[in-house]
Amino acid sequence: MARRHRFGAYTLALLGALAVSPIAAQQAPEFPTLATDPPIGEGVTQPCLDTVEGEAVCGRFRVLENRAAPAGRTIDVAFVVLKALNDGGHVDAYTRFNGGPGSPMTPAANSMAGRRADIRADRDVLLVDHRGTGNSTPLGCNNAYPTGMRSRFETVMPLDHVDGCRDMLSRRHDLSQYTTPNSMDDLAELSEWLGYAQLNINGGSYGTVEAQVFTRRHPDMVRTVIMNGVAPLQDRVYVHHARYLQESLENMYAECAEQSECSEAYPDLQAVTEEVLQTASTRPRLVRAGSMRSPFRIGPLSYALRGLLYGQSGTVPARIYEAKDGNWQTLADYYVQRQSWVGTTAGVPAGYHFSVLCAEDIDPLSWPEIEEASAGTFMGDYLIAGYKRACERWPSAKMPASFFEPVTSNKPVLILSGGRDPVTPVVGGNKMAEQWPNSVHVVVPNGGHGQGGPCITAMLVHLIRTGSVSGIDTSCVQSRPPTAFEISGR
Repeated sequence: MARRHRFGAYTLALLGALAVSPIAAQQAPEFPTLATDPPIGEGVTQPCLDTVEGEAVCGRFRVLENRAAPAGRTIDVAFVVLKALNDGGHVDAYTRFNGGPGSPMTPAANSMAGRRADIRADRDVLLVDHRGTGNSTPLGCNNAYPTGMRSRFETVMPLDHVDGCRDMLSRRHDLSQYTTPNSMDDLAELSEWLGYAQLNINGGSYGTVEAQVFTRRHPDMVRTVIMNGVAPLQDRVYVHHARYLQESLENMYAECAEQSECSEAYPDLQAVTEEVLQTASTRPRLVRAGSMRSPFRIGPLSYALRGLLYGQSGTVPARIYEAKDGNWQTLADYYVQRQSWVGTTAGVPAGYHFSVLCAEDIDPLSWPEIEEASAGTFMGDYLIAGYKRACERWPSAKMPASFFEPVTSNKPVLILSGGRDPVTPVVGGNKMAEQWPNSVHVVVPNGGHGQGGPCITAMLVHLIRTGSVSGIDTSCVQSRPPTAFEISGR
């Protein structure tokens, strides 16, 4: 029977967890090149990362872009194996799936080599850049913005830029082949080639979708699962993000009111927030955006607040009060910074992001569903309608109805949720605990998007070492550490 635990822990944003030191950044993985003649299902490895503890190998593994076209294009999937520090005799490896969709894993190899010594003691760590990401033919939209900053500032996904990216990438790729099922089948083939009988999967955010899909398609290859910030496959969570954002803000109001220092510094936080939102909706202030000045409207403001609530919720009251006092620039600058992912090759490649989300989340949605889901929220349909318009012009796969059915399993799973997560809130973890009864569900009341820290790590290690949720110690944190709210010198 699933067990649910509610307590506090240190919160670690998923992207922050991938940060590497300057030394690590100098030791980027170097991947071998596969010759033109090796058949599908073959790979090559070479020693790499000679400054990390223990042995590491970097490799490439060849898969078909379209498995229904055996004479068609191929993809060489990049991966890193951090070898076990001791020979534990295990034939199961630990692997990590990031969010996005589209965040690569191999850039984290240096930091993972040190941070996962607890697992590397007797198990290999396998890090894979799935097709279309990282070093595996990334589908980045680094084409120019036709109207520069003006189009960027009005919408997260300017349609002229989306069109340019689609046209650029379609010349070299079948964009309908970049889906979660295809990526998970690549992983299964690679794991078998490497000799791993099973995997211990740690998925965060969109990575929890990958974990569900892998478990459905390759159940015998799954030993244990961690799901951190759950997106149930049947929910198509993006349509709910406007409401989740609103609920996350309400959670933050409540904690600020409980802390005397925060409540004294920001005595009318909810009322002031509503005033700021109303101003952005009806009388938007001009801000600098590159070389131009532009109104900072409710949509971009909402996107900025959503980003801060991922893992920087302690800064939100200060930013809100700054806007009330006339300084909207900090929030506007953050919006531009956060929106920049769409037009780069680094980090999340937007082409892969669109191919996955359009097929698996956005395309099945109707405009009436979008209107109903976003009604009454301050963000409205700003984000979801932006995705819908982009997806209407993106050549994505058409997923069968069976893809959207709930995934159920008796595999042992540790489920982690944040009470202040604006993207994958507690409700998703609750659903997964019902579908995976052999589970422990840990809720961090003031947690953002992605949970971490020593207590969470101890649970993760216990699950992987024992292969069971039985005996996972959830008592290591008895009370939640309060959010460290930024107190401005108003």
